[in-house]
Formats: sequence, structure tokens, C-alpha cells
Amino acid sequence: MAISYSNWSVDKLNKELEKIQRVIKTKEARDKKATLAKLVLVARKSGFELHELMDTAAVAKAVPRTVRVPSRKTGKRGKVAPKYRNPANESETWSGRGRQPIWVKDFVENGGSMDQVTIA
Repeated sequence: MAISYSNWSVDKLNKELEKIQRVIKTKEARDKKATLAKLVLVARKSGFELHELMDTAAVAKAVPRTVRVPSRKTGKRGKVAPKYRNPANESETWSGRGRQPIWVKDFVENGGSMDQVTIA
């Protein structure tokens, strides 16, 4: 259904135009921010900061602080030596990271101490 503006007053048309311009401005700002965030992510994944690629200080100031970019250090960690050993089964060990194995929970619930299973 098309809107017929021919019957509208000039005042009403100007008010409608102002509303439309505000919506356009808001959408443009949102789109710019989203695009900038994507560019920052692409640059950082490649090992650069966006301002290094653009060679301008203005880009560094324009980067929104709300953009959460994963650190380059994220990802899997290296293997860690085991810190605990199951006294009932010497082949079961645990590094102390992550979720506790069932044997650790059972051992502690039955009155055992973590010091008793610590590998010296």
C-alpha cells in the first residue's frame, strides 16, 4: 500500500522528513560500527592492528572500545604434566586443570585428601 503525500501539509511533510533522516543517520552509524568491528577482527586475526594497515591515527581513534576481539593467545593450551595420580589405578592421572575426573571426586568424597594423590 503506497502512501500518498500529496494531501499532506508542508509542516507534516517536514516532520516526516526529519524522522526519516534520523532513522537513516542511526542505521548508517550502526552499519559503520559493525563494518569497523569486522575490519578490526580481520586485521587482528592477521596479526595487525587496523591503524597499522591504514597508516592513519584517525582509524585508531575510531575503533570502538566495545569491540571484543579474541586475544592472539586464545586457543588450546599446551600439555601440562600430571599433578595427581589415582592410587587405585596408576595409569589414571589428572593435571589439575579442567573438570575433576570421577576418581578424584570419589576419592575426596570417601575421606581422601588431594595431598594423598599429589604426584611428588
